[in-house]
Amino acid sequence: MARADILIVDDDPSLLHFAARYLGRLGHGVLACRGAQEAWDRFAQEPEGLRLVLIDISMEQDSGEALARRMLAANPGLRLLFWSGYPFDVDQFAASAPGVRVEFLHKPFSPALLRSAVERLLAD
Repeated sequence: MARADILIVDDDPSLLHFAARYLGRLGHGVLACRGAQEAWDRFAQEPEGLRLVLIDISMEQDSGEALARRMLAANPGLRLLFWSGYPFDVDQFAASAPGVRVEFLHKPFSPALLRSAVERLLAD
């Protein structure tokens, strides 16, 4: 199995499954988690090994933004792709975390939008 470079966090199993399969087909190693605690546990095993976290802002039990800040404290070079069906001020988040590479996708989004956002964030 390929080493994971992307962690996906969403409490919607259909979106989680779609994103993991799609990005896996594009050649990425992917870890998929259904909530913040599971994601943190997986992340904490090797925080420097992951390059990108795709994270839902608003999960039933969890704050995606709070989880992202916790992960950034452990790995400041981490790149973030937030997504949500609700508005999110990604510029404000970026201003509060100088140097972080971050983008936002509004749900629903197309596979092409997901792919281009991931490619931009992983480009060096």
